[in-house]
Amino acid sequence: MYDIVKSEENRRIVCFTESSDRISSHFRDIRKQITKNLEIPGFRPGKIPRSIIEKQYGNIIKAEVADIVRRELTSEMLEKEDWILDDNDPDGKIELPSEEKAYSFEMTFSLYETPEPSGIDGVKIELPSLDIETAVENTIDSFRDKMVSFETVDRPSEEGDLVLLEAVPDGDSGEPQKFSVRIGESQIGTGFDELVLGTAVGTQFLARMDNDTGDNLHPVHKFRITDIRHPVLPELNDEFAKKAADVDSLEDLRKKVEESVRNRYDQEIIFLKEREAIDSLLESNPFDPPVYMVDNLTQDYLERLGEEEPGQETREATKELALKKVREFLVLRAVALKENIEITEEDIDTEKNPEESAASVLDRLRNRKAVELILDRADIIEKDPRKGKDKDTSVEEPESSWHWIGVEDNGAEPDKEISKEEEQS
Repeated sequence: MYDIVKSEENRRIVCFTESSDRISSHFRDIRKQITKNLEIPGFRPGKIPRSIIEKQYGNIIKAEVADIVRRELTSEMLEKEDWILDDNDPDGKIELPSEEKAYSFEMTFSLYETPEPSGIDGVKIELPSLDIETAVENTIDSFRDKMVSFETVDRPSEEGDLVLLEAVPDGDSGEPQKFSVRIGESQIGTGFDELVLGTAVGTQFLARMDNDTGDNLHPVHKFRITDIRHPVLPELNDEFAKKAADVDSLEDLRKKVEESVRNRYDQEIIFLKEREAIDSLLESNPFDPPVYMVDNLTQDYLERLGEEEPGQETREATKELALKKVREFLVLRAVALKENIEITEEDIDTEKNPEESAASVLDRLRNRKAVELILDRADIIEKDPRKGKDKDTSVEEPESSWHWIGVEDNGAEPDKEISKEEEQS
């Protein structure tokens, strides 16, 4: 039971009352726990007289009961009042309870109020339109790439070829190590593809890893080309469709891929619209949320990571994410309150599962409806997928400081101007 006895600006003074029955129950539970774990010479475990327990632990028991009651009643009150606290340490001098008596106490809460949100109407959202034909062809091409086969060819290696090699041990003794590389994929390190590009079967060369230190202390490896295989993509026919997706014809495959692409696009568009709307709202409404909310969510995220001692970089990234999520929650809540979005008890009962509190469901429904309201009023534009198609939007991977270089028989790096044909000869 509680009663709000005073409301002044963002402060609320609340009087809580707990029944004598509940107070007595808490006393019994705590006393029983102490007795169970206590060992005193001359008494069996669990059989220590109550007078001894009261004499030694009486005030500790009272303080524990007061703490339990405070936390329980505060939690129940916050569940009903829909408040956001400015901090999680409310003021209040709490007298210790007495067994078999009703217990009352007052606490003062400071409430947090999110600044009234702006930028709710007319949010500009740019979404990519779907070029369905290109998307379907790209998907089918990816199927073909996964089903590629390789045929041996009698010519120097080219981009995309599979080159089979042997790494010959020092002194040409022992079994060579066999491996392969696909030219263009830098599978074993930067620079190795260039060493095998344009080479023929039987070519031998020396190479080592280098990091531009100039010390030439890294081991030199001897390689020999044993086979060159050209990639062969499967033909686009009904047999390919059967192998790729277990459908009867190429036409059926295209229909199935088109349906999948559209479904994936629709899901991605929903996410993109919501994300852009929320990001725009956050940008228009800078504010600092309660510190304890960010700290609590940060700790929750860190615990989910499962790392015993997360590093400083991880902690900072996690806190940044938590800050954004708390701000997102609070600003959407403020939009819902400003726009008088109503959530009925029936809405909550329909959405709620047994493990959830009504307050958490209220927050989720209210914020969801706030996003829907913003999107209803947004200015949504579809971008022409053809625009900017010719621009190179690829992101170059940063080059590693380690890379392969060819070396001559004397261990020196070969002349940079020597052609592939000269190296082979």
